[in-house]
Amino acid sequence: MVVEKIYLNDSYAKEFEATVLKVEDKGGNICFVILDRTAFHPTAGGQPHDTGFIIGLNGKMNVTDVYEDDSGNVIHEGVVEGSIAVGDKVRGQINWDRRYRLMRMHTAAHILIQAVRDYFRSPVRCVSAGKSLDRGRLDFQAKISREMLPEIESIANSVVSEDRRVIIKYMAPSDAVNYLKKYHESIDLYARKYALPEKIRIIEIEGWYAIPCGGTHVKRTGEVGRIKLLKRASKGKGVVRIEYTVEP
Repeated sequence: MVVEKIYLNDSYAKEFEATVLKVEDKGGNICFVILDRTAFHPTAGGQPHDTGFIIGLNGKMNVTDVYEDDSGNVIHEGVVEGSIAVGDKVRGQINWDRRYRLMRMHTAAHILIQAVRDYFRSPVRCVSAGKSLDRGRLDFQAKISREMLPEIESIANSVVSEDRRVIIKYMAPSDAVNYLKKYHESIDLYARKYALPEKIRIIEIEGWYAIPCGGTHVKRTGEVGRIKLLKRASKGKGVVRIEYTVEP
């Protein structure tokens, strides 16, 4: 089945209409639901899943977990009051405060990756990343000391204050390879995780940074708010972790 993933083209979709394609009762009023279209972002790429509600004529699901199965279907898991059945027309409602916070945190991560590279004037490699509501982490293969953090933070916040556009682009793999070179990125990691599609989704912070990404982002860097670096820690084997958050 082909599921329309609304969040890939519209991170700001708070509500949507859909049809139930599959329901699996797991007992204790807990169900797994697949819809023909969804704005719920699954846990992926270091970004936590959305929460919210799926509401039908005969029941309501409190969505507590969202993930993709091996076929790429988006699975909504939660507790159902009443009943939700295959064929039902339903309305989805995203927990917007949680979603928007994660959008800001994810865009901040992209800004920071290039801020570290800008500081070193070198394409430092980011080897791992993760985000939560309160803080995010970025692991770099670089000798980053605590004394460097204020300058890296300043570089990142200068990009926030410039209010640059955050652009979604879809490109053929061959075009993406050439396009990403100027940002010292590639499709290699993407290709190791997924079968290459006809078009690869790329997130570009205008003139600053671009990378293949399936996450949700704000439209302009000014929406991120102030980026604050919280700490650094050595993870061994030449890897240093930076933890950050975003403030209003």
